[in-house]
Amino acid sequence: MIARERSDLDASGGRDCHGSRGLPSRWERLKNDQTVLAVAFLSPTVLVLASVVVYPFLSAVWISFEAKQAGTPGRFVGLQNYAELLGNPVFIHVIGNTIFYTAMAVAIKFTLGLAAALVLAQTRPLNGVYRTILFVPWAIPTVIAALNWRWVYDEFSGLLNNALLTLGLIRNVVAWLAEPHLAMWCVIAVAVWTGTPFYTMSFLAGLQAIPRELYEAARLDGASPLQEFRYVTVPGMQAVFLVTVMLSTVFTSTSLVIVNILTNGAPAERTNILPNFSFNLAIGTGRLGTASAVNMIFFPLLVVVIIGLSRRLLAARGA
Repeated sequence: MIARERSDLDASGGRDCHGSRGLPSRWERLKNDQTVLAVAFLSPTVLVLASVVVYPFLSAVWISFEAKQAGTPGRFVGLQNYAELLGNPVFIHVIGNTIFYTAMAVAIKFTLGLAAALVLAQTRPLNGVYRTILFVPWAIPTVIAALNWRWVYDEFSGLLNNALLTLGLIRNVVAWLAEPHLAMWCVIAVAVWTGTPFYTMSFLAGLQAIPRELYEAARLDGASPLQEFRYVTVPGMQAVFLVTVMLSTVFTSTSLVIVNILTNGAPAERTNILPNFSFNLAIGTGRLGTASAVNMIFFPLLVVVIIGLSRRLLAARGA
C-alpha cells in the first residue's frame, strides 16, 4: 500500500515537472519569436535612416514652402517658391542643362567604359598594369581632379593651350571654360574622365561572370565576333548595364563639385546645373526656401529615371 502511494506521488510529480518544463517561459517565447528578433535587429538601422535620411528630407520639403533666410525663422508662403522658380527662364534653362549634361556624360561613359572592359577582359601581357592605370581617375578625389582640370583648361598657363600651341594646332589661346559653345563640353569631358573607370570596373565584372561555354558554343555555330557581342554579351550584361546606368545617372546629376569648381555655371549659365544652382541660392544668397524648392523639383525627375530603369531591370531578370 505504501509502495503504491509512493509510486503514485512519483508519477504525479513527474507529470508536474514535465508539464512545467513543457511550457516555455515568456522570455523563451520572445527569444524564439522571429518577429521580435527582426524588430530588434532592424531597429538600429531604422533609427539611423530616420535621423539621417527621413528627417532631413521632410525638413527640406517643409522649408521649400517657406520664405526662409539663413539664421532667421521661416515664414510659410505655400507654393510661392515653386511659382517663382517655374516662372524664371534661367531656372528652365538650368533644367535643360542638367538633362543634357547628365545624358551626354552617361552615354559617353557607357561607351568608353564598355569598350575598355571588352579590351581588358581579354588575356594579354601586362593586363594588370593597364587595369591599374585605367582605374587611377576613379581613385583620385573629385575635388582634386576638378582643380587639376581647371589648370589644364587655363587660358594662359594651362597644359592644353600650351600643348596645342607647341604642336602648331592653334595660333591663339582658347578660353576653354569661357567659350559658350565649348564650356559645357569641357565640363562633360571632366565628368567622363572621372566616371568612366566605374563603368569599366562594373562591366569587367559582368563580362567575367558570363560562362565561357556560351562563347565557345557561339563560335562552333559560326558566329562572328559582332554576333557574339550581340547575342551573348549584351543579354548576359543587361542587368549590369541597367544597374550601372541607374547609379551613374544619380551620381552625375546630383554632383555639383565638377561644375562648381570649373565654371560655377558660367558663362551666362551655360554650364549651370540644378545642384549647383541650388547650392548658390542656399550658400551664396542664403535663400534656403527657394534652394529647397529647387531640390524638390529635381527629386521627381530622378525618381522617374530610377523607376523606369528599375522596371527594365526587373523585366530583364524575369525574362
